Amino acid sequence: MSGPRNIPDAATAKQRLASDPTASVFVSANAGSGKTYVLVNRVIRLLLDGVPPEKILCVTFTKAAAANMAERVFARLGHWVTLDDAALDAEIRNAGAPHPDAKLRARARELFASALETPGGLKVQTIHALCTRLLQQFPFEANVPARFSVLDDRDQNEMMERASLAVLLRAAAAPDSAEGRALAIAMTSAADVTFRDVVREASLSRDRFLAWIARAGSTEMAMAQLCATLGVSPTDTRDAIELEIVDGPHLPRKDWTATAAILATGSKTDGDQANRLREALALSGAEQVEKYLELFLTKEQSLRKSLATKKISDSRPDLITTLQREGDRIIPLLDRRRGVAMRERTESLLVIASQVAENYRREKIERGLLDYDDLIDHTLALLDSGAAGWVHYKLDRGVDHVLIDEAQDTSPRQWDILTHLIAEFTAGEGARDGVKRTIFAVGDEKQSIFSFQGAAPREFDERRRALQTRFTKAGLKFDPVAFTYSFRSGAAILQSVDHVFRDEAIYRSIHNESAYPQHESLDDAGPSLIDLWELEQPDERPSMEGWDAPFDKRSETSPEVKLAS
Repeated sequence: MSGPRNIPDAATAKQRLASDPTASVFVSANAGSGKTYVLVNRVIRLLLDGVPPEKILCVTFTKAAAANMAERVFARLGHWVTLDDAALDAEIRNAGAPHPDAKLRARARELFASALETPGGLKVQTIHALCTRLLQQFPFEANVPARFSVLDDRDQNEMMERASLAVLLRAAAAPDSAEGRALAIAMTSAADVTFRDVVREASLSRDRFLAWIARAGSTEMAMAQLCATLGVSPTDTRDAIELEIVDGPHLPRKDWTATAAILATGSKTDGDQANRLREALALSGAEQVEKYLELFLTKEQSLRKSLATKKISDSRPDLITTLQREGDRIIPLLDRRRGVAMRERTESLLVIASQVAENYRREKIERGLLDYDDLIDHTLALLDSGAAGWVHYKLDRGVDHVLIDEAQDTSPRQWDILTHLIAEFTAGEGARDGVKRTIFAVGDEKQSIFSFQGAAPREFDERRRALQTRFTKAGLKFDPVAFTYSFRSGAAILQSVDHVFRDEAIYRSIHNESAYPQHESLDDAGPSLIDLWELEQPDERPSMEGWDAPFDKRSETSPEVKLAS
């Protein structure tokens, strides 16, 4: 058990400001700073102010978070029903309402029943649940099946497996087709399981991968764009470049035997170079290329500092000049070879993934299914549609207050949906019978971990600034608030975090403010312990260089630091 905590007045003041139901607020909250507590308080204060439960929309990022928030609200309201006047007044003041009276107490005791009896209940849901509800309400306008079902992860995995297998079997049966050639490249570049994982991710990344093809106009035009970026020609081939590597103007293959004989007269190091050249001459194809490159490159694929010893240099300076020129010639050829390899791998991925995506899309249509990306895409298209103006009108009549949790993990397209929902909030006084309408968002840009779907610290900051501009231009109150006090961690931990992120190059990667983020501890915080763990090593798996880069979700080599209070 623990007694009441000594919370600074500054922290309490910011919590009350953030829970003020008359102002729109965007909260940047450090970890453990009580953001969920404030969000719940804001919902309760809206209800205390007489806002009908059905006019409040709370958007969270996960189902678990939505359930937790709803449970907290109902638990608090249910507890209020059991309190006497003095205890209830204290609870109301803790929620942020400064002057409870008999009327407010009566309202507080009615809230639990009111929230339970509201048709549809208090709307606390994920962004995907919100999209599902909107599409079910307007299926014709959104061009979706009237009774569509939402794919869960298990069904989606099974459908993707079927879609992939059909394409791979067709490609294997027709090796001279575009799919067959793409499969051949895939099979020589990576393990089957790894390639299928990348194909799956590419197929599901319509807004990033297949949209590229759509913008370019065709797969061929998309590949032309890639070639220009990589600095290679669409007609460049790996075989031609490798032939150019081993049979260049400075040290053609016909001179290798003589060159090896000269190197063999030097030291042991020179003898090793002579052996590499002789071994390369005995090989062919890619193996010959790789052995020849060992003459010039280190294991790290950088040019050797010395291609021969001083003994050879003194006796045959002409040979040293030849080797140096050859090494300088090879480096740009290696860049071209890597560019061609990336082009080939990307093209094979484009060919196979587009076919897999088409199979997957066709089965969804046939079965009346939507996946999570479909929910976002169709909802955004619905709200963007000029022909669906009356949809905006009906939505506008339904929500007066929007609360967004974990705002740092909201993707740009999800933000666009929410921006549509609040479009009329800043239309001017009297747009909705004088109702004051608000938005509340809370998050921590330093905890943005869903970069794979577009969430980023930059997006968090840009949306905050955009909302502030819109509301202030409309003459509406908008307060950006920062929660810096932690109710969870001790001073040693927070000071260590601040020390690590004090460098601008570091804090700029996770924080968009002009100064580094600060964390403050409570005076009564317990002693702290910092336990440094060994650096986590990446899993061993086949290289997918050139394929997995566009879909990298997070680094697999990051130091783990365990912090405990």
